[in-house]
Amino acid sequence: MIDEIDTDTDVIENVSGKLECVKCNPTITFNPSHRQRFVEHVSAHVLYDKTVDRSLEPCGLCLSPAPLCKFILTNGKGRAGNIAINMNASSCLNLIKISISVAAKCSDASPCTNHPMHCPYCPRSSPAVWSYNFRQHLLQHHPTVSLKKHSSILTLSKLERDGMKRIWDQRHEQPKPKAFSKTQHRLVISETHRSRLVLK
Repeated sequence: MIDEIDTDTDVIENVSGKLECVKCNPTITFNPSHRQRFVEHVSAHVLYDKTVDRSLEPCGLCLSPAPLCKFILTNGKGRAGNIAINMNASSCLNLIKISISVAAKCSDASPCTNHPMHCPYCPRSSPAVWSYNFRQHLLQHHPTVSLKKHSSILTLSKLERDGMKRIWDQRHEQPKPKAFSKTQHRLVISETHRSRLVLK
């Protein structure tokens, strides 16, 4: 997981604590503790929203064109530390901590693999590229590089394509409140403990 790094006042970040999709109308708000769900939703816009210009390498958190947002990666603590977002040096209106190692893995429950990554052809200190933008980044900035060489990143599996299409198709559906389970215990108050209004 990514270690928490304090941010300074110069960093553009989400100070409201809310995660809101800037494209959906009505606005869809996400629980800040469900960061990967938010990344999935925004990434579905990148893949399927015809109003999003993919040639501008849209940010995976707010859809702003590069280089308005900046994600600087750093090595985590320890010899085997995972790659992490440097929260001090990065900037985005929806800047949040995400586990890159988790975000890069596709599963049925979490199909999206869009994550900030180092471009192997840019200087190590350069801002990261979101993996869903890597093809466009190569075409624009490194046109002599063979796309086939990076097919493992550029080609989405059927599991990911189907999962992301499902997320896109269901993007406006809000989670329903949980129904009361029959297995849950109801609080029973005895007659002697009830508050009653006695009229005389």
